[in-house]
Amino acid sequence: MDRLIVACVQQRIRLPQTGEEYRQDLCRFLRIAVAKRARLVVFPELGGVMAAVPLLQDRRTRLLQRAAGGRRRRATLLQRVVGWVAQGTAAFLQADLRTSLAALLAVAPTDVWQAYVDLFSSLAQEFSVTLVAPSAYLPDPADGVIRNLAVVFGPDGTRLGCQAKVMIHADDQDIVRPGSTWDVIQTEVGALGLILGSDVLYPEVGRLLAYQGAELLIALGACPSIELYQKERTGTLARVQDNQLFGLVSFLVGDNELRRVRTPAFVGRSAILAPQELTPRLNGILVEMGNQRSEGVLTAELDFVALKNLWETSETPVRKQVALGGAGDLLAKLYQRLQALPRLTVSASGAETTTLEAQDALHRLLTNAPIDLDELPVISSLTSRWPLAGSDESLELQLEQVTNLSELPAHRLPARSTPASYKTQLSPTEEVIVEDETDEMDALPGASGERT
Repeated sequence: MDRLIVACVQQRIRLPQTGEEYRQDLCRFLRIAVAKRARLVVFPELGGVMAAVPLLQDRRTRLLQRAAGGRRRRATLLQRVVGWVAQGTAAFLQADLRTSLAALLAVAPTDVWQAYVDLFSSLAQEFSVTLVAPSAYLPDPADGVIRNLAVVFGPDGTRLGCQAKVMIHADDQDIVRPGSTWDVIQTEVGALGLILGSDVLYPEVGRLLAYQGAELLIALGACPSIELYQKERTGTLARVQDNQLFGLVSFLVGDNELRRVRTPAFVGRSAILAPQELTPRLNGILVEMGNQRSEGVLTAELDFVALKNLWETSETPVRKQVALGGAGDLLAKLYQRLQALPRLTVSASGAETTTLEAQDALHRLLTNAPIDLDELPVISSLTSRWPLAGSDESLELQLEQVTNLSELPAHRLPARSTPASYKTQLSPTEEVIVEDETDEMDALPGASGERT
């Protein structure tokens, strides 16, 4: 496949009262993605939890649903009043969606799984797309253990594979268990490597998926703080650049209904990414949401011919210098050697002393015994302030040669071709933000009504 149009959804968390209400909410995004000829659509982490909400019939959950309905932008005056009263009552009764979901998963995990699969399988088939469904708290089909799980569906509705979150958040440890592996999922649009939440902060995860033949890295996020969002965004950019692959990162936004106490809303700016050499501003971003709280659909065309050419011509040809077939063994051996390196320990007096292995290597060095370079311990290092002593005269001489700032050479971006979706050539000083955002989904063409 030479080119592929992909779509990345930034979705707001809601509490639907019926399964059909949630289905129609999802259709808004898919209509827009299909109208832009996307063949792959990606939803965010934990968005799939909403598929289980209509299964909850307890009084406390109904209060939370009415309270959430009263906070919507297009809520009527009556809905706002009812929502305000419901919010106060829910707080008095200590209504907690998370506890209700945990109880439902404890007694009817199969019902939750079936509701999730039926919904997203039918949507993938209806819109004829490969669908990375939003993750949810689900029973793992492999062993029945509840995990934070995302499932991939083919255009015919077939379940192609799933990926569990491995590094689970501390707040989730009471409801889910961590996954154990990262596996590539084969689809008709390519091999997908899914990374959930903070798993993306570990370089080994992206490398492992690349070694398994992943052609796209897909990160799903649900970040209740700006700090976590920025870390996950930076981590995704790094994994894409590390492995010279295209990537998508989809974030959940809106009120955080999944915590026992009121917490900041989910935030994030979803994006479609590429190696820096293939992006207009050399920053790794093809297109990015302009708002951290709005819903929207991003689309971009990925050029796999240009990507493969980059693998051959890049000044950092990681895919030529490291053979992917044997890289796993190479990495494992490297980590074994790192674990075996001598380490410094601190005595009770505060002085640094070497471990027994380091002391042995140091003894052989002092007695002129044969020693490998790999066995040499690092016992100290020296630093010095800049400029170094004696360099003041040379520095002054260089400064005297520059009499006018206008004489300094201008730094310009190298001439290069840009993707077809960008019609203007960027100048060095232009501040251009390329967006394809739907701030209010129902205000856009194709966001409502029948499919076109």
